[in-house]
Amino acid sequence: MKARLFSARHFQIVVLSLLAGILYLGAHFFADTFRINRIWMERVEIPSALAFDAATFDFLVDGGAIWPVRDGVSVALGHAPCNTLAMRSPETVTLVSGPAGEAGRKYVRELCESAQGERIRQEVANFNQSYRIVAISDNREADNALKSKEGVACADGVSTAKLFVPPRCLPNKWEATIAADGRVVQSISTATISQFDYAFLASETESFFADWKVITPVIDTQTGESGEYRFRTTMAFGEMPVSIRTIGAVRSISINGSPLKTDPVTAPEDVREAAGQRQLASLAIYCADDSRGTGHRVRCEGESPRGRPTGSQIFLSEPKGRVVELELVIEPSIRIDRGLRRYLARRETGAPEATDEKVSLGFGRIRVACALSGFEVGRSAKGGPETGCDLNWYVPGNQRVERQSEPLTGLTLRDLPVLDSQGALTQKAFELGLGPLLGLGTGDSGSVAAALTRTGEGENPSLTLNPDYQQKALAALAQNYKCPKGEERCSRRADLVILDAEGEDAGNVLAIASLPQPRTGMSSWDIETLELTASSKSPLAAYAWRNYDLRGTPGSSFKLITALAASQYVIDSGDKGLESVLLGTASPSEIADLFGIVATRPSFNGRCKPNYDERDPKKLNALPIPGARGGIVFCMGNSASSAGVRSGISHILETGVESGCGDARTPRGGMCEAIKRSSNLYFAGIAMYLDADKLVDPETGFEHTGLVTDLLLAREAERFFPAARNSDAVERKSALDVLDVNYPATGRGRASPMIVEAGLPVPPGEPRRLRLARGGIGLSVSASPLAMASVAASVASGKVVRPHLVPRAERGPTDDPVEGEPLLIAPPEKQALADRFLRDIRDGMGAVIRKRGGTSRSAFAKIPAELRESVFAKTGTAPVFGHSNSPPDGRYASWLVGYVDPQAGLPGFDQKIAFACRVAFSPSYGGSVCGPIVRDFLLALYEAGK
Repeated sequence: MKARLFSARHFQIVVLSLLAGILYLGAHFFADTFRINRIWMERVEIPSALAFDAATFDFLVDGGAIWPVRDGVSVALGHAPCNTLAMRSPETVTLVSGPAGEAGRKYVRELCESAQGERIRQEVANFNQSYRIVAISDNREADNALKSKEGVACADGVSTAKLFVPPRCLPNKWEATIAADGRVVQSISTATISQFDYAFLASETESFFADWKVITPVIDTQTGESGEYRFRTTMAFGEMPVSIRTIGAVRSISINGSPLKTDPVTAPEDVREAAGQRQLASLAIYCADDSRGTGHRVRCEGESPRGRPTGSQIFLSEPKGRVVELELVIEPSIRIDRGLRRYLARRETGAPEATDEKVSLGFGRIRVACALSGFEVGRSAKGGPETGCDLNWYVPGNQRVERQSEPLTGLTLRDLPVLDSQGALTQKAFELGLGPLLGLGTGDSGSVAAALTRTGEGENPSLTLNPDYQQKALAALAQNYKCPKGEERCSRRADLVILDAEGEDAGNVLAIASLPQPRTGMSSWDIETLELTASSKSPLAAYAWRNYDLRGTPGSSFKLITALAASQYVIDSGDKGLESVLLGTASPSEIADLFGIVATRPSFNGRCKPNYDERDPKKLNALPIPGARGGIVFCMGNSASSAGVRSGISHILETGVESGCGDARTPRGGMCEAIKRSSNLYFAGIAMYLDADKLVDPETGFEHTGLVTDLLLAREAERFFPAARNSDAVERKSALDVLDVNYPATGRGRASPMIVEAGLPVPPGEPRRLRLARGGIGLSVSASPLAMASVAASVASGKVVRPHLVPRAERGPTDDPVEGEPLLIAPPEKQALADRFLRDIRDGMGAVIRKRGGTSRSAFAKIPAELRESVFAKTGTAPVFGHSNSPPDGRYASWLVGYVDPQAGLPGFDQKIAFACRVAFSPSYGGSVCGPIVRDFLLALYEAGK
């Protein structure tokens, strides 16, 4: 009995244990399943199922059911027709080599009846359509929009557009049919327009263009050819002409059913004069000009475009109030690979045939590799061997598809709506000048707005910008921005950056204003295309923190870094000779001896014959620069007077009362006085003294050409703003660290580095020490206004400052080991010397504003004394004449960099702020161009605070 009870109990225990185990495993299974499903929802792993399609594609190509067609300048794909006949009698269908016959039935059936064949036919169509396109757009709304305060009403019935026209605001009103048979065709996405290939149609001058109507031509599956298209619309005319642009060549124009003849000599200006009064039209057909690069065009009526992207521009006027039926017949544009276009152009000039080179074309899954030797204008072929083209199906490995988060539509800037419900920049934000900073919105690829709203770091990050500062900065630029001959717009660019320069918030961007703003009513397609392909023309080029050319040369404002590099070197090395030069205890002759300054009279091009015997300090006016292999190639000097005389090193001698540098009663000339006078001799001499030996091979005595990483001038510059991207720093940065050199993503949120060119490799024979001397005075240097504002904020705060657009509370504490370091690093026993150096730099910047001879004194002379006493600055001027984009009077890049350290109770100021102004292609020097801009901004704050 006991045995039976024991057995029963034992059985119950076993059963219960099994049930518990099953429940445990089940719970674990479901938990694991939920975990896996959650991961899958966030990151989907798709195994490549395209290998079967690839095998089918190869099968069809080998069987002649798919083949390449070359017309001399482009490649298309043909395939056997899949019509009723193919279904009933596949053996009668034509393949590349002729009728399919019994042997070819399997290829026709596979192409026309299988699921794989259907997918492949669609890919063939996509490939063909990717290289042929027709599109049209016009600005018929411009006449009314430019007269209205609100601009134009958008199609959504709610919003209006005036400063820029977002996508879908003005729908296209053209209807398209195939010219040969009248079949209606549907439009597709504007995204199919290659902005690189059709950048020459982007307009800086025309406003209120509607969306593009884009047509992919119907391709003959046998020949790979497409016909012409007819576009019709009803259009009312006002006092302005209508501008119509097309992708593809306009072959005929009809108004109310009657052909309209155009005279090639009629120019757009003639049409503008006739606008509202009579009928007149101008027509120009353009091709991409490959010889000049992206965005350039050349007229190409009556000639073969050789596969170059083709477009047309029509200007049309009619009597005011007239309504017409307008019809255009357009031939599609055939776009081929740019490398192939260049090859064909070379062949036409007699260049030899390329025997072994190939061009690769691809769209979607299809890849085509063709021998260049097979291409020749006017020569056509069909089939693989005849065309020299190989067809392949692209099979990627497993694809990772990231699940997209919900798009964010807002950025926080106090009470100002920055983005609308569609993620586009609001008109109010645009009026505040936030377009150049943030871009057009979340849909503007590469923009700061897109970067900040796709970070995954939290919703709607706020911005450090102060709307009041931003408005006043933009107003100060507008008050002083002038183009030559009274023109409304020109290539002259102006930027004003304002940073917080005090406490934990030092570096926060308070304002970034830039001019010119986009022309009123520019379409988003025009702005994005210019930004992508011709940044020098783009109103969103982010010039305040990105450098593209000579406009990023900071000139003498960079002398602040030269001064800091010299100060740090003296602290580290104990160099008494240089210490006395910086502190002003050395005589002019001692300065000349230390730096190698001699007497001569340098000509404008810098050539000179040094006179080593002359010892009069007033005549010691040139710093001879050796060439790569010896000899003097240049003599650096101060700016010449109106009489052509260049001052000597003694020109910096002043008493403390005169210079604002201390209280010395006897004249002295040190770093403070040199900053006030902006002495080229002094700061070029410092650069040569610190680093010249590092550019010379000690064995040969000649300059070497390799990279130099230990230049003190370059190292000091990098402390304030990185000179290059660093992989470790990139890893530390988050998606909220926009306007940083090490910003981890691509796009306009990444700032340009500050570069001292003297350390970069050079071609043999180029004088590197000349680069170094120029670097000491800010010429062979590249820096943005944001970078130089960071330098000014660092001088103001006494610590290294980095710029930030997102507040510290949201982006997190800094992980930059340099940010927050003391400006000058010194042991306790040398801290007094470091403090003296920093005081002299600041006093010199104050003297620039307040003392006679200061390089920006005149601009600030009439402002209230309590405001003037709080301003510290350094001017800069860099020559940029000869640049292709410069206006006739645009000789310089003019700068003013500095900060405000407000006296207690100063109206409008409750903190230190730093500023950097740069006007590119300006007519004059930094103090006279940027001085009034900064003055008007500071005055606006002061007056508002009273």
